[in-house]
Amino acid sequence: MCSQKSKPPVTAVLVTAVGSATGVCVLKALRAQKEISCRIIGTDIYSPREIAGSSFCDSFYRVPRATERDFIPKLISICKKEKIGVLFPIYDTELEKISAHRQDFSSKNICVWVSDPKTVNLCNDKYQTSLFFKKNRILSPRTWLPSQVRGQGVELPFPVIVKPRKGVGSVGIYWAKNAEELRNILQKNDEDKELILQEGLTGEEYTVDVLCDFKGRSLAIVPRKRIEVKAGVSYKGSTVFNPALIKESKKIIRALNIRGACNLQCKLTDKGPNFFEINPRFSAGLSLTVAAGVNGPLILLKLSKGMRLKPDEIKFKKDVYMARYWEEIFYGQT
Repeated sequence: MCSQKSKPPVTAVLVTAVGSATGVCVLKALRAQKEISCRIIGTDIYSPREIAGSSFCDSFYRVPRATERDFIPKLISICKKEKIGVLFPIYDTELEKISAHRQDFSSKNICVWVSDPKTVNLCNDKYQTSLFFKKNRILSPRTWLPSQVRGQGVELPFPVIVKPRKGVGSVGIYWAKNAEELRNILQKNDEDKELILQEGLTGEEYTVDVLCDFKGRSLAIVPRKRIEVKAGVSYKGSTVFNPALIKESKKIIRALNIRGACNLQCKLTDKGPNFFEINPRFSAGLSLTVAAGVNGPLILLKLSKGMRLKPDEIKFKKDVYMARYWEEIFYGQT
């Protein structure tokens, strides 16, 4: 009689905001790997037929917005029902709420890949991020609050960028070429709203995908050139090996307390990498990093299970080029 091998245990993984570009990238990365058997549960504020990401999930739940009171209780209820072992938060506002309630999940033996509240809030607030760069002597664009320049006689280095202190993608971002345009933009968007003004930069734009362990030590650093960007998402890009960019990225990570994934954004200027943003989560260009050999979701999944990483898993291939295209998902055909 032939002996039957027992099936490996299935790990239940919850991915939030699966309707977002980043959420879909994480789902694809989990589906692409064959090392750990996963059952993927997805959540989003939209119904399953309104988003493509739900089609990549084994189970899907619609949840309240992170700003609503019952968001965390609903998420915990889903985790309990589905016996979730690992949670990947995706969306910025969800990161803040889930980070603040990490103990509620860890007490139920759920590994949540999110940084501590102080780090998440620093990264999500672009003005605080600029102060962090300045404090740690990281080259970054000069940044002001509207109140710091209004009537203060400050000579701004036009063009300047006007953006929300807490924003997602390219939403609410404007370029002001002169003082009159800046005045009109601020009036149109209400000067009392939380905005920042930032020195406009020239040069090629890069995203650096970073993975850290439980103690905040960097495991993998993958720089990507953003060749073509639409609505804040990279549609064409390539991985690059740039020692100066990697060195500065390590310097940033050492000064932070990142747990899991983050991505840094910068432009390469005559003075070197000029950093302007930190996102304490996976990026919407994650698929390129995975194609280059570094599957972030799989690596974090392995760490959560106490598995040893192979050296090749944290090394990336340079000059891998990505070009994206539209693909449709259809519902209700049967």
